[in-house]
Amino acid sequence: MNILVNAIPLTGLLTGIARYVRNVYTCLEQEQNVKVGYFTGKHIEQNMPVQNGHESWIIKNNRLRRLPEAAMFALRSAHWLNYERMLRRAVVQKGTFDVYHETGFIPAKLSDLPVIYTMYDLSLRHYAYAHPKERVWFFEFFIKRRLPQAGHILTISEYIRQEIIDELKVPPEKVTAIPLAPDPHFAPRSQEQIDHTLKRLGLPKEFILFTGTLEPRKNIDLLINALPLMEYDLPLVLAGWSGWGEKAWQESIAAKCLEHRVIQTGYVDEEDLACLYSGARVFVYPSMYEGFGLPVLEAMACGCPVITSNVSCLPETAGDAAELTDPHIPEQLALHLDHIVQDDHLAQTLSAKGLDRAASFSWKHTAHKTLRVFNSVQKSG
Repeated sequence: MNILVNAIPLTGLLTGIARYVRNVYTCLEQEQNVKVGYFTGKHIEQNMPVQNGHESWIIKNNRLRRLPEAAMFALRSAHWLNYERMLRRAVVQKGTFDVYHETGFIPAKLSDLPVIYTMYDLSLRHYAYAHPKERVWFFEFFIKRRLPQAGHILTISEYIRQEIIDELKVPPEKVTAIPLAPDPHFAPRSQEQIDHTLKRLGLPKEFILFTGTLEPRKNIDLLINALPLMEYDLPLVLAGWSGWGEKAWQESIAAKCLEHRVIQTGYVDEEDLACLYSGARVFVYPSMYEGFGLPVLEAMACGCPVITSNVSCLPETAGDAAELTDPHIPEQLALHLDHIVQDDHLAQTLSAKGLDRAASFSWKHTAHKTLRVFNSVQKSG
């Protein structure tokens, strides 16, 4: 099996999509009789690309976001059409691949190879207001024209699989849900490692943690509204790239006099993130909508008690190892937070359940199931 994959997610910020591609293909490279070609937009590389530094990526994207939305849509569309052109040229020149795995927003137009497309969620449709308009325009314009290119669709939860079947009218046999797993890097850190990281980052010893892109869909408003309702005066650490969209919660911080309780770290690397997960009293992920909710498993893998929303795929990911909360009711979240902070037995129980839950997911299993889909598409093609 010779696989060609869109490797562009491996060249930018280390987000959930990048973790998915990196971990799946790290496992696939270990399989016998599997060869991988990584297409970076210009040429095919034999080795997995190295993730770029986050500073340059963030600076570049912040500059692009200053452009008018129509200009950004035109730029993104032209870039994608050029990507497809370069991909077709590379396939003709190499001509040795069995399948192409599309890991970007939409399937590439490619007639020489079967295309397997990973669709992570439908947030660009269901939560269009939570994304840059040009990104939504791009998705809606191209998904109608490119979805028929996909010989099979992979997705990352049964919840999203059913959405794809129902909303995009894709036959059920053409959509397969394969769950993700926590990166092996995420595991409990020693108290010494935690203390060193907290001191270096200037963070308090006890805190509530949220990680992720700070965008509207992540529902930071709920967290900010829940803080003053808590009995315990714990600070909240928001770790992640600033993202996009309106951030009314930032105004709420000042309006509620919470400046002393809300700390924004910006983007943090994997080691710091593992230490934050390991040192937090509780991890809160109140998102309104997710394709899988990978940070939930990452926190569990580090032994951190978890509270997450009771909507979309998050109950599927968390199982019985997290406290589930209504993402619209701050009073309910405040109660969950207080219960975990004041009840050491509950916190320890959630920590133990979380470690077991995280261990039940495996990137090797994800890779094996992915390879079976590739083989079935190749044979049917």
